[in-house]
Amino acid sequence: MANDISTIKARGKIIAKMAAGMLSDKVEFVKAIDKEEKAILEGKNGYKSGDSVDVNVPTRFLASSNADITSTIQDIEEETRPLTLDQRSVVGVALDSKEISTDLGLKDWAKRILEPAMNTISNDIESKALNIAALATSNFLAPQSPIKFDTDFVLQAGELMDISGCSDAANRYLLLNPTASRSAVNERKGLFQSSEEIAKQYKKGVMGIADGFAFLKNNLIASTQNGNDVTAVVVDTAPAEGSNSFVVSGLTATTGTIAKGSVFTIDGIFRVHPITKTTLPELMQFTVLEDVTADGLGKATVSVSPNFYSSTSGSLQNVSALPVGAEALVFAGAASQILANNMAFHKSAFRFMSAPLLTPDGVDMVAQERVNGITVRVVRQYDIKTDKLVTRLDVLWGLCAVRPEWAVRLLH
Repeated sequence: MANDISTIKARGKIIAKMAAGMLSDKVEFVKAIDKEEKAILEGKNGYKSGDSVDVNVPTRFLASSNADITSTIQDIEEETRPLTLDQRSVVGVALDSKEISTDLGLKDWAKRILEPAMNTISNDIESKALNIAALATSNFLAPQSPIKFDTDFVLQAGELMDISGCSDAANRYLLLNPTASRSAVNERKGLFQSSEEIAKQYKKGVMGIADGFAFLKNNLIASTQNGNDVTAVVVDTAPAEGSNSFVVSGLTATTGTIAKGSVFTIDGIFRVHPITKTTLPELMQFTVLEDVTADGLGKATVSVSPNFYSSTSGSLQNVSALPVGAEALVFAGAASQILANNMAFHKSAFRFMSAPLLTPDGVDMVAQERVNGITVRVVRQYDIKTDKLVTRLDVLWGLCAVRPEWAVRLLH
């Protein structure tokens, strides 16, 4: 005989714990990145959408060779990133109390109802998180034709992370959509691998670990579409020091567009080494933050990431010099082309935060539990209008790019 679950409170905690566990297992990208510590969320009876916390970015300094440091003492220029709880994923279901009144009933209900509900929430979180991460990432590898995710292409992604200051060779992931994953497996089928990794390729059709990355497959990879003008665009008015916007010209008057998520380089604007600040041979890469349309003169103000910091900004310097005007913007992909944003990233490039919500009084059942950095709230209440017990499953979350330079978009 099945045991009775003695109290509604116990049932709520069990359901919330099961739901959070299911969700933490299913979110592949979110599982691989840093989570905000639970301690920062304590001391408040529930968060609401729009609340935020500031995430610290490690301070950068410049080294000197002088014994007397009087003239080289540096101010602490600590950077922060706002991590805003601006995403909410919810599923509501009608629940018969008899279905979860026993252990066996609860297990059956969890398989039939709870797991599909958490699948839906996980897909919602994963797709939104991947889109946020892609739009925050300016490093890119241009699309190839035909698609070829071979060893050299993947190693280029690792190279970009290396020159961007990611010294940790571990904790690196490559998240590919099914098309890119198929190409990656096919390109490596004849190469030497450990027997364990070969088994994964042949039995499961996935790569495992290769080329310095743990390979992951995800069919929710975000896509972006270029604007209708990607040629003849030039810098018209140079950005100010520390700014992230500047005026471009050369667009088709009144109809030319540059799309959010598009990536480009600027002729003559090079990266600098993140520590020594010496100029590197690679051009700096930028991503567009907002859609823009040209005015009647074919001009538009473009907002980009990252901001422009030249040598006058000391330890913040990220480019060899500021544009002065007339430099060409070189976009990845063709006009209006849709590009899939496969992602190479270090786990600390992004940070995810899931916060507890308000636990209301006067309801039939309420509980929330946290598993592996993800909190799920369960609330059940009788709806007098429909004569149903309605249960809702909520996740309040946010994601920010802490070190976006430690990620690369592999376009196709």
